[in-house]
Amino acid sequence: MIKDFSEFEDQAVIAADVCIVGAGAAGITIAKEFIASRFTVVMLESGGLLPEADTQKLYESEFVGLSHSFLPVARVRVFGGTTTLWGGQALRFDDFDFLKRNWVPFSGWPFGREQLEPYYQRSAAVLQVRTPVSYGDLCASFGVSSTQFDAAKLGMLCSQWSPRPNFGAEYRQEIKESRNVTTVLHANVTGITTNRAATLVESIQFRTLAGKHGTAKARFYIICAGAIETARLLLASDQIESSGVGNKNDLVGRFYQEHPMIWYGELRTANRERMQDMFESFYRHGLKYFPILSLSGNYQQERQILNIQGSITFEDTPDSAITAMKTLYGAAITRKHPGPRELRRLIVNALTDPAEFLRLTYRFGIQKRAGTPNRGPITFGGQCEMAPNPESRVTLSQHRDQLGMRRVVLDWRLGELERRTASEFIQVIASEFERLGLATYDLTQASSLSGPNWRHMAHDSAHHMGTTRMHESAEFGVVDANCQVHGIANLYIGSSSVFPTSSRSNPTMTILALCIRIADHVKQLL
Repeated sequence: MIKDFSEFEDQAVIAADVCIVGAGAAGITIAKEFIASRFTVVMLESGGLLPEADTQKLYESEFVGLSHSFLPVARVRVFGGTTTLWGGQALRFDDFDFLKRNWVPFSGWPFGREQLEPYYQRSAAVLQVRTPVSYGDLCASFGVSSTQFDAAKLGMLCSQWSPRPNFGAEYRQEIKESRNVTTVLHANVTGITTNRAATLVESIQFRTLAGKHGTAKARFYIICAGAIETARLLLASDQIESSGVGNKNDLVGRFYQEHPMIWYGELRTANRERMQDMFESFYRHGLKYFPILSLSGNYQQERQILNIQGSITFEDTPDSAITAMKTLYGAAITRKHPGPRELRRLIVNALTDPAEFLRLTYRFGIQKRAGTPNRGPITFGGQCEMAPNPESRVTLSQHRDQLGMRRVVLDWRLGELERRTASEFIQVIASEFERLGLATYDLTQASSLSGPNWRHMAHDSAHHMGTTRMHESAEFGVVDANCQVHGIANLYIGSSSVFPTSSRSNPTMTILALCIRIADHVKQLL
Protein backbone atom coordinates (compact mmCIF):
# COMPACT_ATOMS: atom_id res chain seq x y z
CA MET A 1 0.00 0.00 0.00
CA ILE A 2 1.03 3.60 -0.56
CA LYS A 3 -0.61 6.20 1.65
CA ASP A 4 -0.08 9.86 2.35
CA PHE A 5 0.35 10.93 5.96
CA SER A 6 -2.28 13.60 5.31
CA GLU A 7 -4.78 10.73 5.41
CA PHE A 8 -3.87 9.97 9.05
CA GLU A 9 -4.90 11.75 12.22
CA ASP A 10 -2.42 13.93 14.07
CA GLN A 11 -0.34 11.97 16.61
CA ALA A 12 -1.10 8.72 14.75
CA VAL A 13 0.88 5.63 15.80
CA ILE A 14 1.78 3.14 13.07
CA ALA A 15 2.92 -0.32 14.15
CA ALA A 16 4.72 -2.99 12.12
CA ASP A 17 7.33 -5.69 12.46
CA VAL A 18 9.86 -3.63 10.49
CA CYS A 19 10.14 0.13 10.02
CA ILE A 20 12.22 1.37 7.06
CA VAL A 21 13.26 5.02 6.88
CA GLY A 22 13.56 6.16 3.26
CA ALA A 23 11.97 4.87 0.05
CA GLY A 24 14.94 5.12 -2.28
CA ALA A 25 17.00 2.32 -3.81
CA ALA A 26 17.92 0.84 -0.41
CA GLY A 27 14.51 1.13 1.24
CA ILE A 28 12.54 -0.18 -1.73
CA THR A 29 14.95 -3.11 -2.16
CA ILE A 30 14.52 -4.15 1.47
CA ALA A 31 10.75 -3.69 1.30
CA LYS A 32 10.59 -5.92 -1.78
CA GLU A 33 12.33 -8.68 0.17
CA PHE A 34 9.44 -8.68 2.66
CA ILE A 35 6.57 -8.63 0.16
CA ALA A 36 4.36 -11.71 0.53
CA SER A 37 6.09 -12.66 3.79
CA ARG A 38 4.13 -12.98 7.03
CA PHE A 39 5.82 -9.85 8.43
CA THR A 40 4.46 -6.33 8.25
CA VAL A 41 6.56 -3.40 7.07
CA VAL A 42 6.08 0.36 7.20
CA MET A 43 8.31 2.48 4.96
CA LEU A 44 8.49 6.19 5.80
CA GLU A 45 9.24 8.55 2.90
CA SER A 46 9.88 12.25 3.31
CA GLY A 47 8.56 13.21 -0.12
CA GLY A 48 5.63 12.35 -2.32
CA LEU A 49 5.37 10.60 -5.67
CA LEU A 50 6.82 13.66 -7.44
CA PRO A 51 9.56 16.09 -6.35
CA GLU A 52 8.40 19.09 -4.33
CA ALA A 53 10.38 22.29 -3.81
CA ASP A 54 9.44 22.75 -0.14
CA THR A 55 10.49 19.21 0.74
CA GLN A 56 13.75 19.56 -1.20
CA LYS A 57 14.67 22.57 0.95
CA LEU A 58 15.16 20.17 3.86
CA TYR A 59 18.44 19.19 2.16
CA GLU A 60 19.95 22.68 2.41
CA SER A 61 23.42 22.28 3.92
CA GLU A 62 26.52 24.20 4.93
CA PHE A 63 30.06 23.53 3.67
CA VAL A 64 33.34 24.03 5.46
CA GLY A 65 35.58 21.76 3.36
CA LEU A 66 35.76 21.23 -0.39
CA SER A 67 32.76 22.42 -2.37
CA HIS A 68 30.08 19.96 -3.44
CA SER A 69 28.75 21.20 -6.74
CA PHE A 70 26.38 18.27 -7.18
CA LEU A 71 25.01 18.08 -3.63
CA PRO A 72 22.05 20.47 -4.12
CA VAL A 73 20.80 18.52 -7.15
CA ALA A 74 22.10 14.98 -6.51
CA ARG A 75 19.62 13.99 -3.81
CA VAL A 76 15.84 14.04 -4.00
CA ARG A 77 13.19 13.45 -1.34
CA VAL A 78 10.63 11.51 -3.35
CA PHE A 79 9.37 7.94 -3.69
CA GLY A 80 12.25 6.27 -5.54
CA GLY A 81 14.85 8.64 -4.11
CA THR A 82 17.94 9.31 -6.16
CA THR A 83 17.06 6.51 -8.60
CA THR A 84 14.71 9.06 -10.16
CA LEU A 85 17.87 10.95 -11.21
CA TRP A 86 20.67 8.46 -11.90
CA GLY A 87 21.58 6.71 -15.15
CA GLY A 88 21.64 3.21 -13.65
CA GLN A 89 25.32 2.22 -13.87
CA ALA A 90 25.85 -1.09 -12.05
CA LEU A 91 29.29 -2.19 -10.87
CA ARG A 92 30.51 -4.62 -8.25
CA PHE A 93 33.43 -3.84 -5.94
CA ASP A 94 36.70 -5.66 -6.62
CA ASP A 95 38.00 -8.49 -4.39
CA PHE A 96 40.86 -6.16 -3.56
CA ASP A 97 38.51 -3.52 -2.10
CA PHE A 98 37.53 -5.67 0.86
CA LEU A 99 41.10 -6.34 2.01
CA LYS A 100 43.10 -4.50 4.63
CA ARG A 101 45.83 -2.53 2.84
CA ASN A 102 48.64 -1.35 5.11
CA TRP A 103 49.11 1.83 3.04
CA VAL A 104 45.39 2.77 3.28
CA PRO A 105 44.50 3.83 6.83
CA PHE A 106 41.33 2.29 8.31
CA SER A 107 40.95 -0.08 5.34
CA GLY A 108 39.51 -3.60 5.47
CA TRP A 109 35.95 -4.92 5.60
CA PRO A 110 34.78 -7.50 8.18
CA PHE A 111 34.23 -9.99 5.35
CA GLY A 112 35.48 -10.70 1.84
CA ARG A 113 33.87 -10.25 -1.55
CA GLU A 114 32.94 -13.94 -1.62
CA GLN A 115 30.41 -13.42 1.20
CA LEU A 116 28.70 -10.67 -0.76
CA GLU A 117 28.65 -12.51 -4.10
CA PRO A 118 25.24 -14.25 -3.63
CA TYR A 119 23.73 -10.88 -2.76
CA TYR A 120 25.36 -9.24 -5.78
CA GLN A 121 23.53 -11.81 -7.90
CA ARG A 122 20.22 -10.92 -6.24
CA SER A 123 20.87 -7.19 -6.53
CA ALA A 124 21.47 -7.73 -10.26
CA ALA A 125 17.92 -9.05 -10.50
CA VAL A 126 16.58 -5.90 -8.79
CA LEU A 127 18.55 -3.74 -11.23
CA GLN A 128 17.53 -6.03 -14.11
CA VAL A 129 21.11 -6.53 -15.27
CA ARG A 130 22.90 -9.77 -16.11
CA THR A 131 25.95 -11.74 -15.02
CA PRO A 132 28.99 -9.57 -15.83
CA VAL A 133 30.47 -10.05 -19.31
CA SER A 134 34.18 -9.48 -19.82
CA TYR A 135 35.37 -6.71 -22.08
CA GLY A 136 37.26 -9.25 -24.20
CA ASP A 137 34.14 -11.37 -24.73
CA LEU A 138 32.14 -8.30 -25.75
CA CYS A 139 34.81 -7.26 -28.23
CA ALA A 140 34.90 -10.76 -29.70
CA SER A 141 31.12 -10.95 -30.07
CA PHE A 142 31.09 -7.56 -31.83
CA GLY A 143 34.02 -8.42 -34.10
CA VAL A 144 36.33 -5.89 -32.47
CA SER A 145 40.02 -6.60 -31.91
CA SER A 146 40.72 -5.64 -28.30
CA THR A 147 44.12 -4.05 -27.67
CA GLN A 148 46.18 -5.72 -24.96
CA PHE A 149 47.15 -3.29 -22.23
CA ASP A 150 49.90 -4.36 -19.85
CA ALA A 151 47.83 -6.49 -17.45
CA ALA A 152 50.30 -5.83 -14.64
CA LYS A 153 49.23 -2.19 -14.74
CA LEU A 154 45.94 -1.71 -16.49
CA GLY A 155 42.78 -3.65 -17.21
CA MET A 156 39.50 -3.13 -19.02
CA LEU A 157 36.02 -4.08 -17.94
CA CYS A 158 32.48 -3.06 -18.78
CA SER A 159 29.85 -1.75 -16.41
CA GLN A 160 26.21 -2.55 -17.10
CA TRP A 161 23.39 -0.01 -17.04
CA SER A 162 19.97 -0.85 -15.69
CA PRO A 163 17.37 -0.62 -18.44
CA ARG A 164 14.81 0.72 -15.93
CA PRO A 165 16.77 2.50 -13.22
CA ASN A 166 13.92 4.55 -11.69
CA PHE A 167 12.77 2.42 -8.74
CA GLY A 168 9.96 4.87 -8.04
CA ALA A 169 8.39 4.10 -11.40
CA GLU A 170 9.51 0.48 -11.78
CA TYR A 171 8.42 -0.82 -8.36
CA ARG A 172 5.61 1.56 -7.44
CA GLN A 173 2.82 -0.80 -8.49
CA GLU A 174 4.39 -3.77 -6.71
CA ILE A 175 4.68 -1.77 -3.48
CA LYS A 176 1.19 -0.32 -3.93
CA GLU A 177 -0.39 -3.76 -4.34
CA SER A 178 1.45 -5.30 -1.40
CA ARG A 179 -0.80 -6.22 1.54
CA ASN A 180 1.95 -6.32 4.15
CA VAL A 181 4.15 -3.36 3.09
CA THR A 182 2.78 0.13 3.70
CA THR A 183 4.61 3.19 2.39
CA VAL A 184 3.72 6.46 4.10
CA LEU A 185 4.50 9.57 2.05
CA HIS A 186 5.30 13.01 3.49
CA ALA A 187 6.53 11.35 6.67
CA ASN A 188 9.69 13.34 7.50
CA VAL A 189 11.59 11.42 10.17
CA THR A 190 12.89 13.79 12.84
CA GLY A 191 14.10 11.53 15.63
CA ILE A 192 14.90 8.06 16.92
CA THR A 193 13.85 7.28 20.50
CA THR A 194 15.68 4.57 22.42
CA ASN A 195 15.15 3.11 25.87
CA ARG A 196 16.97 4.70 28.82
CA ALA A 197 19.93 2.35 28.39
CA ALA A 198 20.19 3.21 24.66
CA THR A 199 20.22 -0.50 23.83
CA LEU A 200 16.90 -0.70 21.98
CA VAL A 201 14.95 1.62 19.69
CA GLU A 202 11.43 2.13 20.98
CA SER A 203 9.99 4.37 18.28
CA ILE A 204 10.66 6.77 15.43
CA GLN A 205 9.09 10.22 15.22
CA PHE A 206 8.04 11.86 11.97
CA ARG A 207 5.99 14.83 10.86
CA THR A 208 4.73 16.76 7.86
CA LEU A 209 5.85 20.24 6.88
CA ALA A 210 2.39 21.41 7.97
CA GLY A 211 3.08 20.22 11.52
CA LYS A 212 1.17 16.93 11.78
CA HIS A 213 3.08 14.44 13.99
CA GLY A 214 3.31 10.66 13.88
CA THR A 215 5.09 7.78 15.57
CA ALA A 216 6.25 4.46 14.15
CA LYS A 217 6.74 1.46 16.43
CA ALA A 218 8.38 -1.74 15.22
CA ARG A 219 10.42 -4.72 16.31
CA PHE A 220 13.26 -3.74 13.95
CA TYR A 221 14.25 -0.44 12.37
CA ILE A 222 16.36 0.01 9.22
CA ILE A 223 17.65 3.47 8.29
CA CYS A 224 17.97 3.87 4.51
CA ALA A 225 18.35 7.62 4.21
CA GLY A 226 21.72 7.91 2.45
CA ALA A 227 25.12 8.61 3.99
CA ILE A 228 24.53 12.28 4.77
CA GLU A 229 20.96 12.17 6.11
CA THR A 230 21.52 8.92 8.03
CA ALA A 231 24.38 10.55 9.94
CA ARG A 232 22.26 13.67 10.46
CA LEU A 233 19.35 11.66 11.89
CA LEU A 234 21.55 9.70 14.30
CA LEU A 235 23.34 12.84 15.50
CA ALA A 236 20.07 14.75 15.89
CA SER A 237 18.50 11.98 18.02
CA ASP A 238 20.18 13.14 21.22
CA GLN A 239 17.39 12.92 23.78
CA ILE A 240 18.92 9.95 25.64
CA GLU A 241 22.58 10.25 24.71
CA SER A 242 23.77 13.79 24.12
CA SER A 243 26.12 12.79 21.29
CA GLY A 244 23.37 11.03 19.35
CA VAL A 245 22.24 7.47 18.68
CA GLY A 246 25.07 5.00 18.05
CA ASN A 247 27.70 7.66 18.68
CA LYS A 248 29.30 6.61 21.95
CA ASN A 249 32.72 6.65 20.30
CA ASP A 250 32.27 9.84 18.27
CA LEU A 251 32.26 7.96 14.94
CA VAL A 252 28.87 8.92 13.48
CA GLY A 253 29.43 11.35 10.62
CA ARG A 254 33.17 10.70 10.43
CA PHE A 255 35.02 9.05 7.50
CA TYR A 256 32.78 10.77 4.95
CA GLN A 257 33.87 9.62 1.49
CA GLU A 258 33.15 10.67 -2.08
CA HIS A 259 34.55 9.62 -5.43
CA PRO A 260 36.59 12.59 -6.63
CA MET A 261 36.15 12.91 -10.40
CA ILE A 262 39.28 14.14 -12.15
CA TRP A 263 39.00 15.66 -15.62
CA TYR A 264 42.35 15.08 -17.28
CA GLY A 265 41.66 16.81 -20.60
CA GLU A 266 42.09 15.67 -24.19
CA LEU A 267 43.64 12.66 -25.86
CA ARG A 268 44.97 13.05 -29.40
CA THR A 269 44.68 10.26 -31.95
CA ALA A 270 45.24 9.69 -35.65
CA ASN A 271 42.86 6.72 -35.57
CA ARG A 272 39.57 7.94 -34.13
CA GLU A 273 37.67 4.98 -35.58
CA ARG A 274 39.88 2.53 -33.69
CA MET A 275 39.34 4.47 -30.45
CA GLN A 276 35.59 4.39 -31.04
CA ASP A 277 35.63 0.65 -31.63
CA MET A 278 37.42 0.18 -28.32
CA PHE A 279 35.65 2.69 -26.09
CA GLU A 280 32.12 3.27 -27.34
CA SER A 281 29.37 1.57 -25.33
CA PHE A 282 28.10 -1.83 -26.49
CA TYR A 283 24.37 -2.71 -26.58
CA ARG A 284 23.54 -6.36 -26.07
CA HIS A 285 20.26 -8.07 -25.08
CA GLY A 286 18.74 -4.71 -24.21
CA LEU A 287 21.59 -3.65 -21.90
CA LYS A 288 24.23 -0.97 -22.23
CA TYR A 289 27.83 -2.03 -21.50
CA PHE A 290 30.22 0.84 -20.85
CA PRO A 291 34.02 0.30 -21.23
CA ILE A 292 36.11 1.29 -18.22
CA LEU A 293 39.89 1.35 -17.63
CA SER A 294 41.17 0.52 -14.14
CA LEU A 295 44.49 0.03 -12.38
CA SER A 296 45.32 -3.55 -11.45
CA GLY A 297 45.35 -4.58 -7.80
CA ASN A 298 49.00 -5.58 -8.10
CA TYR A 299 49.94 -2.16 -9.43
CA GLN A 300 48.03 -0.46 -6.61
CA GLN A 301 49.93 -2.57 -4.11
CA GLU A 302 53.28 -2.02 -5.79
CA ARG A 303 52.83 1.76 -5.92
CA GLN A 304 50.83 1.90 -2.66
CA ILE A 305 47.99 3.92 -4.14
CA LEU A 306 44.19 3.75 -4.20
CA ASN A 307 41.75 2.13 -6.60
CA ILE A 308 40.78 4.27 -9.61
CA GLN A 309 38.98 3.90 -12.92
CA GLY A 310 38.60 6.05 -16.02
CA SER A 311 36.64 6.35 -19.22
CA ILE A 312 36.79 7.95 -22.66
CA THR A 313 34.24 10.50 -23.87
CA PHE A 314 33.75 11.39 -27.54
CA GLU A 315 32.33 14.88 -27.40
CA ASP A 316 30.29 16.78 -29.97
CA THR A 317 31.35 20.13 -31.30
CA PRO A 318 28.90 22.92 -30.38
CA ASP A 319 27.89 23.54 -34.01
CA SER A 320 27.60 19.90 -35.10
CA ALA A 321 24.50 18.46 -36.73
CA ILE A 322 24.26 15.86 -33.96
CA THR A 323 24.36 18.50 -31.22
CA ALA A 324 21.60 20.40 -33.00
CA MET A 325 19.45 17.28 -33.43
CA LYS A 326 19.90 16.32 -29.78
CA THR A 327 18.89 19.82 -28.70
CA LEU A 328 15.83 19.81 -30.94
CA TYR A 329 14.84 16.35 -29.68
CA GLY A 330 15.24 17.47 -26.06
CA ALA A 331 13.15 20.57 -26.72
CA ALA A 332 10.39 18.44 -28.24
CA ILE A 333 10.38 16.02 -25.31
CA THR A 334 10.42 18.70 -22.61
CA ARG A 335 8.25 21.12 -24.62
CA LYS A 336 10.71 23.91 -23.80
CA HIS A 337 10.98 25.39 -27.26
CA PRO A 338 13.85 27.75 -28.15
CA GLY A 339 13.20 31.22 -29.55
CA PRO A 340 12.72 31.73 -33.31
CA ARG A 341 16.35 32.72 -34.03
CA GLU A 342 17.77 29.83 -31.99
CA LEU A 343 15.29 27.42 -33.54
CA ARG A 344 16.33 28.54 -37.04
CA ARG A 345 20.03 28.09 -36.18
CA LEU A 346 19.44 24.59 -34.80
CA ILE A 347 17.45 23.50 -37.85
CA VAL A 348 20.14 24.82 -40.22
CA ASN A 349 22.87 22.99 -38.25
CA ALA A 350 20.83 19.79 -38.12
CA LEU A 351 20.52 19.75 -41.92
CA THR A 352 24.18 20.44 -42.66
CA ASP A 353 25.44 16.89 -42.29
CA PRO A 354 22.84 14.23 -43.19
CA ALA A 355 25.64 11.71 -43.83
CA GLU A 356 26.74 11.93 -40.21
CA PHE A 357 23.17 11.38 -39.04
CA LEU A 358 22.87 8.29 -41.25
CA ARG A 359 26.24 6.98 -40.02
CA LEU A 360 25.23 7.29 -36.38
CA THR A 361 21.82 5.74 -37.06
CA TYR A 362 23.51 2.74 -38.66
CA ARG A 363 26.11 2.55 -35.88
CA PHE A 364 23.48 2.47 -33.14
CA GLY A 365 20.61 0.69 -34.88
CA ILE A 366 22.52 -2.00 -36.75
CA GLN A 367 25.96 -2.33 -35.14
CA LYS A 368 24.59 -1.82 -31.60
CA ARG A 369 27.30 0.62 -30.57
CA ALA A 370 26.81 3.99 -28.90
CA GLY A 371 27.41 5.99 -32.07
CA THR A 372 29.62 8.96 -31.27
CA PRO A 373 30.52 11.92 -33.51
CA ASN A 374 33.34 11.65 -36.05
CA ARG A 375 34.81 14.97 -34.97
CA GLY A 376 35.17 16.82 -31.71
CA PRO A 377 37.35 16.41 -28.60
CA ILE A 378 38.18 13.03 -27.09
CA THR A 379 38.46 13.52 -23.35
CA PHE A 380 39.49 11.33 -20.43
CA GLY A 381 38.18 11.38 -16.87
CA GLY A 382 38.93 9.35 -13.74
CA GLN A 383 36.89 8.32 -10.71
CA CYS A 384 39.09 7.73 -7.67
CA GLU A 385 38.66 5.88 -4.42
CA MET A 386 39.07 8.07 -1.37
CA ALA A 387 41.11 7.03 1.65
CA PRO A 388 39.04 6.92 4.87
CA ASN A 389 39.72 10.06 6.90
CA PRO A 390 38.06 10.68 10.28
CA GLU A 391 38.33 14.45 9.75
CA SER A 392 36.26 14.27 6.56
CA ARG A 393 32.87 14.34 8.17
CA VAL A 394 29.24 15.35 8.63
CA THR A 395 28.33 17.43 11.68
CA LEU A 396 25.31 19.54 12.60
CA SER A 397 24.84 23.28 12.30
CA GLN A 398 23.12 25.55 14.80
CA HIS A 399 20.80 26.61 11.98
CA ARG A 400 17.58 24.66 11.64
CA ASP A 401 15.31 23.63 8.79
CA GLN A 402 11.53 23.93 8.50
CA LEU A 403 11.08 20.86 10.70
CA GLY A 404 13.28 22.27 13.45
CA MET A 405 16.12 19.84 12.68
CA ARG A 406 19.69 21.13 12.73
CA ARG A 407 21.12 21.37 9.23
CA VAL A 408 24.08 19.39 7.89
CA VAL A 409 27.60 20.80 7.92
CA LEU A 410 29.75 18.93 5.40
CA ASP A 411 33.53 18.92 5.64
CA TRP A 412 34.87 16.93 2.65
CA ARG A 413 38.65 16.50 2.62
CA LEU A 414 41.06 15.00 0.10
CA GLY A 415 44.69 14.21 0.82
CA GLU A 416 48.03 13.16 -0.56
CA LEU A 417 47.03 9.58 -1.31
CA GLU A 418 44.22 10.71 -3.62
CA ARG A 419 46.55 13.19 -5.37
CA ARG A 420 49.24 10.60 -5.92
CA THR A 421 46.73 8.04 -7.20
CA ALA A 422 45.28 10.50 -9.70
CA SER A 423 48.78 11.41 -10.88
CA GLU A 424 50.00 7.81 -11.21
CA PHE A 425 46.87 6.82 -13.11
CA ILE A 426 47.20 9.37 -15.88
CA GLN A 427 50.88 8.56 -16.28
CA VAL A 428 50.01 4.89 -16.82
CA ILE A 429 47.23 5.85 -19.25
CA ALA A 430 49.54 8.14 -21.24
CA SER A 431 52.32 5.52 -21.35
CA GLU A 432 50.06 2.61 -22.37
CA PHE A 433 48.13 4.54 -25.02
CA GLU A 434 51.35 5.76 -26.59
CA ARG A 435 53.00 2.31 -26.43
CA LEU A 436 50.06 0.76 -28.28
CA GLY A 437 49.80 3.59 -30.78
CA LEU A 438 46.24 4.43 -29.74
CA ALA A 439 46.60 8.06 -28.72
CA THR A 440 48.89 10.59 -27.09
CA TYR A 441 48.29 12.61 -23.97
CA ASP A 442 50.09 15.85 -23.11
CA LEU A 443 50.96 15.40 -19.44
CA THR A 444 51.18 19.17 -18.93
CA GLN A 445 47.35 19.05 -18.81
CA ALA A 446 47.76 17.25 -15.48
CA SER A 447 50.64 19.34 -14.17
CA SER A 448 48.49 20.60 -11.29
CA LEU A 449 48.60 17.09 -9.84
CA SER A 450 52.19 17.68 -8.81
CA GLY A 451 51.31 20.64 -6.59
CA PRO A 452 49.07 21.76 -3.72
CA ASN A 453 46.38 23.20 -6.01
CA TRP A 454 45.51 19.88 -7.63
CA ARG A 455 42.01 19.79 -6.14
CA HIS A 456 40.70 22.23 -8.75
CA MET A 457 40.86 19.30 -11.21
CA ALA A 458 38.47 17.26 -9.04
CA HIS A 459 34.80 17.51 -8.18
CA ASP A 460 32.24 15.37 -6.37
CA SER A 461 30.39 12.47 -8.01
CA ALA A 462 27.21 12.43 -5.88
CA HIS A 463 28.44 9.17 -4.29
CA HIS A 464 28.10 9.80 -0.56
CA MET A 465 29.64 7.08 1.60
CA GLY A 466 31.24 6.14 4.88
CA THR A 467 29.57 8.12 7.72
CA THR A 468 28.45 5.09 9.78
CA ARG A 469 31.27 2.76 8.90
CA MET A 470 31.28 -1.01 9.41
CA HIS A 471 33.74 -2.68 11.78
CA GLU A 472 33.69 -5.71 14.09
CA SER A 473 34.53 -3.45 17.02
CA ALA A 474 32.43 -0.55 18.30
CA GLU A 475 35.71 1.24 18.94
CA PHE A 476 36.30 1.60 15.20
CA GLY A 477 32.85 1.34 13.63
CA VAL A 478 29.23 2.40 14.03
CA VAL A 479 27.74 -0.87 12.70
CA ASP A 480 28.88 -4.48 12.82
CA ALA A 481 29.25 -6.95 9.94
CA ASN A 482 25.45 -7.35 9.78
CA CYS A 483 24.97 -3.57 9.54
CA GLN A 484 23.48 -3.54 13.05
CA VAL A 485 24.35 -0.44 15.07
CA HIS A 486 26.74 -1.53 17.81
CA GLY A 487 24.98 -1.88 21.15
CA ILE A 488 21.44 -1.35 19.77
CA ALA A 489 19.84 -4.71 19.16
CA ASN A 490 17.08 -3.70 16.73
CA LEU A 491 18.63 -0.86 14.69
CA TYR A 492 20.22 -1.44 11.26
CA ILE A 493 21.57 0.82 8.55
CA GLY A 494 21.08 0.06 4.85
CA SER A 495 23.26 2.58 3.09
CA SER A 496 26.66 3.31 1.55
CA SER A 497 27.27 5.06 4.87
CA VAL A 498 28.41 1.67 6.22
CA PHE A 499 31.20 1.26 3.63
CA PRO A 500 34.60 1.10 5.39
CA THR A 501 36.26 1.95 2.06
CA SER A 502 34.70 3.23 -1.14
CA SER A 503 36.38 1.38 -4.05
CA ARG A 504 36.50 3.00 -7.50
CA SER A 505 33.06 1.64 -8.42
CA ASN A 506 29.68 3.30 -8.37
CA PRO A 507 28.14 2.33 -5.02
CA THR A 508 24.51 1.40 -5.79
CA MET A 509 24.95 -2.29 -6.57
CA THR A 510 26.92 -2.84 -3.36
CA ILE A 511 24.31 -0.90 -1.38
CA LEU A 512 21.58 -3.20 -2.71
CA ALA A 513 23.63 -6.34 -1.99
CA LEU A 514 24.13 -5.24 1.63
CA CYS A 515 20.42 -4.35 1.94
CA ILE A 516 19.27 -7.77 0.72
CA ARG A 517 21.71 -9.28 3.22
CA ILE A 518 20.16 -7.15 6.00
CA ALA A 519 16.67 -8.26 4.96
CA ASP A 520 17.64 -11.94 5.16
CA HIS A 521 19.21 -11.40 8.57
CA VAL A 522 16.22 -9.53 10.01
CA LYS A 523 13.77 -12.11 8.65
CA GLN A 524 15.74 -14.82 10.43
CA LEU A 525 15.57 -12.87 13.67
CA LEU A 526 11.85 -12.27 13.26
